[in-house]
Amino acid sequence: MHRFSPLLLGLLAVSTVPCFSQAAPPAATTARPCGTFNGRVMAGEKPLAGTSIFVKGTSIILITNEEGFFTLPASVVNFPTLAVSAAGYAPQEFTYTTCTPVTLEMQLLPGTRIKQHGKRKGFIMKTGS
Repeated sequence: MHRFSPLLLGLLAVSTVPCFSQAAPPAATTARPCGTFNGRVMAGEKPLAGTSIFVKGTSIILITNEEGFFTLPASVVNFPTLAVSAAGYAPQEFTYTTCTPVTLEMQLLPGTRIKQHGKRKGFIMKTGS
């Protein structure tokens, strides 16, 4: 049976403490995997402006710009799940699994007709006099 002095036992105890804290540094658990999450919402070959993007588990709602793009800061959630919706299109959910920008394709709901931009044809009417 070995007998160690109290001083040696104290040194052994002190030298083992840093080993445990180095195994799982607190910074590794709070690090964010991506700087931002980017994407674009499309309908066929056209960008879908004004699409609502709700970040599930938060109160954040984004709206796509005129080219269908959106950017979400990664400080919100590690890999967020998005609920995407636009008038006349089937809603969908998407969960990021990588930091790579995504393109989400929206499907038109049955019976929905989209008005094309352009000049409106009509009649010019003369009024009394």
